[in-house]
Amino acid sequence: MGTIIWRIESRIVMPKSSHCAGQNIRELARKRRVKAIAAFAAAGGVVVFPILLLRAIDNFLKQLPALSSVPQPIPDNALLGLYLLIAIAASGLVLQGVFLWKRANRADQGAQGEEAVAQEMTQLEREGWQVEYNLRLGGRLGDADIVCISPQNKAYVIDVKSHRGDIITDGQQLYRQMGKATYEFEKNFLEQALKQALQVKKQKNLNFVTPIVAFSNGRVAIASGKLQKVYVVEKSRLVWLLKSLG
Repeated sequence: MGTIIWRIESRIVMPKSSHCAGQNIRELARKRRVKAIAAFAAAGGVVVFPILLLRAIDNFLKQLPALSSVPQPIPDNALLGLYLLIAIAASGLVLQGVFLWKRANRADQGAQGEEAVAQEMTQLEREGWQVEYNLRLGGRLGDADIVCISPQNKAYVIDVKSHRGDIITDGQQLYRQMGKATYEFEKNFLEQALKQALQVKKQKNLNFVTPIVAFSNGRVAIASGKLQKVYVVEKSRLVWLLKSLG
């Protein structure tokens, strides 16, 4: 009589996340806008308050009873120095507000990129993939934009970038090409993705995590699709890449 052997393959299960794609960076954008508005308001206060104060002092002096000597007005040089200080302080606050507003715009752009990639991932979720957004990482690595596990128990961490232009490489690093100009990125995205993969592997007790950098708005012009052990892909080919890797 033959022996029947049943093999039960365990499935990695990730806890259901309450975070939505782009949620954390949207909150960051909101905080930056609040700080920018506060800086603009402070700039207005720096300009208006001294003027109102000088007018109040002037009116107060006019209402004083006649004295033997008429109060001397504030010297023009002193007024000029005061106005100069007001202008410098107000300008600094306005520049700070503009800087924060621009950073908020960049954060919103990043959130839009994450949301666009998440929309692509819905197809995989319907096919049994587990997807988690904005996983908080240790080691001062911030958040992992997307962590997903395939039905075959293969794990991936996806770092979403919203930069525009053509994404090219010199064989070592990534660059962005806009027309004829080539620009370096502000960070080493490949190194960052590798560190995130190692941290996700540690936090979730996984055997291996494949790092991916996905560009939501850029066009990836890298023939191999892989650089320094990191897959680099544009949004339209992300689902295809994940399916091909399993």
